[in-house]
Amino acid sequence: MAKQLQNPIAALISLPLQYNWDTGIGTADADRSTLNVQPVIPFDLNTDWNLISRTIVPLIDADASVAGGDDHSGVGDVVQSLFFSPKAPTAGGWIWGVGPVFLLPTASDSA
Repeated sequence: MAKQLQNPIAALISLPLQYNWDTGIGTADADRSTLNVQPVIPFDLNTDWNLISRTIVPLIDADASVAGGDDHSGVGDVVQSLFFSPKAPTAGGWIWGVGPVFLLPTASDSA
C-alpha cells in the first residue's frame, strides 16, 4: 500500500492536497495561498492496462500585488492529465504512463 501511495500512476483512487504559500509578490510585498486539489482516479481498461485520470484544481487567495490594488480569490485554470499505464511494472521494475495533458481555462478571475 505504501508503494502504491507513492506511485502517481498506481491503480488507486486518491485525493492529494498540495498547499503553496508565496510571499514577497509585487511592489506591495503581497502573499498568495494556493491549495491544489488533485484527485487521481484509475479506470480499468482490460487485464493489462489502466487509464489514470489526474486533475489539478487550484484554489487561490491572493493579496493585491501593488499598492491600492484588489485582492483576488477563486479557482485557477484546471489541468487534466490522462495516463495510459500497464498494470504491471516492466522486467526492470519501471512503472510508466503516457498520455495527454489539457489546460482548461476555468479561472474565475483573469488576473
